[in-house]
Amino acid sequence: MKRWLDGWRGVVILFAVALVVYAIEALAWPLQRGRDSWDYWLYYLQLGDRHPVFWAVQVFRTPITPLVTGIPMTIGGARLLEAVMCVIYAAGIVGWAWAARPFGRAAAIATALVALVLLPYAAMFHEVSSDFLFGALLAPWAGLVVRAIYRPTGRVLVGLGLLTAVLTLTRPAGQVLVLVACAVGLIARGAARSRVVRLGVVAAAAIVPLLLWASLNAIRYDDFTVARGGKAWVPFFKVLSLKTIDPANGPASRRLAAAIERDVLTLPQYRRLHVNLHTYLRSPSNLEAIRLIALSDRDFGRASNYSVLFDTSWETIRHKPRPYIDSVARTFKHFLWFRFSLEPVKREPPPPPGPAVLHVDGEPSPSPEAVSPMAQAARYGFVWCPTDAIDRCIFRHPEQFTSAAQQRRYVELTDRVRDWNSQLPLENGRRWLAAKLGTLSSDLPTAPAVWLVIAAVGLLWRRSRGWPAPLGLGVAGLLVLFVHALSQEPQSEFSIPLTPMFALAAVAALFGRRTDSATVPES
Repeated sequence: MKRWLDGWRGVVILFAVALVVYAIEALAWPLQRGRDSWDYWLYYLQLGDRHPVFWAVQVFRTPITPLVTGIPMTIGGARLLEAVMCVIYAAGIVGWAWAARPFGRAAAIATALVALVLLPYAAMFHEVSSDFLFGALLAPWAGLVVRAIYRPTGRVLVGLGLLTAVLTLTRPAGQVLVLVACAVGLIARGAARSRVVRLGVVAAAAIVPLLLWASLNAIRYDDFTVARGGKAWVPFFKVLSLKTIDPANGPASRRLAAAIERDVLTLPQYRRLHVNLHTYLRSPSNLEAIRLIALSDRDFGRASNYSVLFDTSWETIRHKPRPYIDSVARTFKHFLWFRFSLEPVKREPPPPPGPAVLHVDGEPSPSPEAVSPMAQAARYGFVWCPTDAIDRCIFRHPEQFTSAAQQRRYVELTDRVRDWNSQLPLENGRRWLAAKLGTLSSDLPTAPAVWLVIAAVGLLWRRSRGWPAPLGLGVAGLLVLFVHALSQEPQSEFSIPLTPMFALAAVAALFGRRTDSATVPES
């Protein structure tokens, strides 16, 4: 049995098992659209454009997910993309086993089995988004963290830094993992001078590629940034959703309020309903958040880097800290203890339009669908789109683009994205299987909190000398979740990719050797 589960033979068996598991799950969950799929495709389709129509997409997004999802769609459509995602899932499962291998064969097998039964994690690989790719790449990253702690060779440290950069270019919140990767170089055993050298190696391997990418953005799009919009998301996006912004809070809040009254409330949809500033600020939505980002770029200048939005947020938090703190705590709690299952997958016509008018504190306000599509946010992709009906988010006559060439390009891009979107979901899911998987996914106690408790108990009980490895993995995951909690409302997709890493921390705490004599296998 030992020889079947070790070495390349074990890798092939595990990979094949994962492929079969994915194929069974695909019967219930055929490939479907995920979060921000349309914008990732827009990014990919504009990579060769010198003056992209959707310029903001190119600097708000990062390149890895667009390439991984766009290339298969170009070559073979959604069927090929599903096959690619199947292979990535299987590679991810093998990656989690590899990450746990330094803790022994039993730990590797246990981690692989846990990863296979984590149905929320598996569900990500049936949705086109950045979630599945981030979750798959975390497996080798975690393995390199473990190896860097046990045996910090130059090759491992460089690999850790480079993969940290790749994670950041997959999901910008991965930037906090640069701190963890650098810390790993410091805490691994060795003299003080060796630790400083290791810190420099990891930092250079992680930061230099990101600086090169930011430089490329500066050359192509006049924006020296890895991913634009940090100040617009953290903490403005959450503060806006809390409905606590008030022009009386300070000068930045007054500037933003004046811009809203001048450039938003004078628009026909708002003027017709006599919407005032108070009602507008009490009826936030994703659409309005993007509108205010676009307003900031236009009225305050792109060079301001959303400082007015950022300062407005801090003025609001200083005056009313409790709502923001409570919201961050609630979101973080949700990330640690969520229940998740995919909705039944079914090919069906777009949903009917919603109401044109909503009432906020008894006052009328146009619904997001009533003001869609939104000319001010035309260059920001589909992130603001308030409906799953893509046609309602596309301009039939894109006159807001003054150049005829840009108008033609707009039509070409939106036609291609519309075509790709029409291929998803691939088919109807098997209802009986989807119901079973959905129940298991929601009911099994596999949320991060469970694994973190097991990891804490294991570390205290066994007192393994390899404790920095599971501790570092747990801290890394918590840091990423905390950054998301600062800006987002509860959404399980931010936490699910990290769940196997918390599980790995638990397995490492339970199986970690009690001495420093651990050797790191090459397989």
